[in-house]
Amino acid sequence: MTLKTRTMIALAGALLSFVAVECVHGQEAAQSAEIKPFKIHVPDSMLTDLRRRLTETRWPDQLPGTTWEYGADSGKVRELADYWRDSYDWRAQERRINRFNQFTTEIDGQTIYFIHERSPRADATPLMLIHGWPGSILEFFALIDPLTHPKDSSTPAFDVVVPSLPGFGFSGPTKSRGWGVQRMAKALNTLMDRLGYLSYGIQGGDWGSTVAEEMARQAPTQVLGLHLNLIAVPPPGAEAMKELTADERRHYTSWWDEGRSTFFNLQSSEPQTVAYALTDSPAGWMAWLAERFQDLTDNDGDFLHAVDRDTFLTDVTLYWVTGTVGSSIRIYSEHQLSDSHNSPARLNTPVAYAVFPKEVVAAPERWIDLYYNVVQRTEMPRGGHFAALEQPDLMVKDIRLFFAKLKGRESSD
Repeated sequence: MTLKTRTMIALAGALLSFVAVECVHGQEAAQSAEIKPFKIHVPDSMLTDLRRRLTETRWPDQLPGTTWEYGADSGKVRELADYWRDSYDWRAQERRINRFNQFTTEIDGQTIYFIHERSPRADATPLMLIHGWPGSILEFFALIDPLTHPKDSSTPAFDVVVPSLPGFGFSGPTKSRGWGVQRMAKALNTLMDRLGYLSYGIQGGDWGSTVAEEMARQAPTQVLGLHLNLIAVPPPGAEAMKELTADERRHYTSWWDEGRSTFFNLQSSEPQTVAYALTDSPAGWMAWLAERFQDLTDNDGDFLHAVDRDTFLTDVTLYWVTGTVGSSIRIYSEHQLSDSHNSPARLNTPVAYAVFPKEVVAAPERWIDLYYNVVQRTEMPRGGHFAALEQPDLMVKDIRLFFAKLKGRESSD
């Protein structure tokens, strides 16, 4: 065999090896991009362990005559813990969730879980609904059927996508550093692309609002419009705070000034430390969320008059059974570490702002208009921070109105 022949054989072998490696890599990429059907089923052993932990809770004392003044009220927390242990039916809640079409896929090394309900209407607008913390996919359950199956053919219809943010719920804990708002936004834009949607709208509150805004900044030609029930903006100048009226100052700063935001600071600075206690004690975790719901909902002194008891406990349980208590609160720290905090450039994407009266932070309208292209602003008669959960009918109506306006603009162009 000549040297030339041996060289040609060696080159052919190397080429075949390269092709084989590329095929393997291609198969791996295809597998990671695969969208897999998903159904929820939590092992009985996990539910048994939950009930045992609730039974063996070591309860703190509470000062006589106090309720919520020092934090979560012991009477309310004990009442909920007893119900959670003895009467709450997770299996019924699983069936409630499993009636929706659920899927998982892998994006940027992270599992992404999502509900995807298509409308039978050919003119349906793709719409992603994004929760925050300590919310979840449950916030949007009452919106899905009305949005996908409107009774009136003249009412806008939607293909609805409801993801669990990375690190939340059935998306599972995040596996690497850097899962802040910008990385989450990129992953969710990738998800909509993977589902075949060339353009789409987004609705969000809490962290979902921030992620939605970043999605529009990253994919301005794909995102048709943003429907937001929380818009947080910085003062636009050094003198801006001095120019606030007393009412504007109260709406913008009272939640911070009154110390109601302490959990925000703790979760931003020491998420790992607080995660030990909240991950180990279901009663502690439930109390942590009860305090948030008591403060953030539009209620008459009892948050369970604003949010159904089983729905609240399902939200609590969803974090517990997925092991995402710690990873979910990490978003606060990741936002500080990995996201840009420069003053935002103006966002030209059309925005609808639904202003619910008990939202904890509200910037003056003139500030918001400097940064956002607000084409619809609705002063809601009732509702708080968990707007879609508290007032689903108002939310559905406002979403329909906004996207009907956008379609009207498109047809007139």
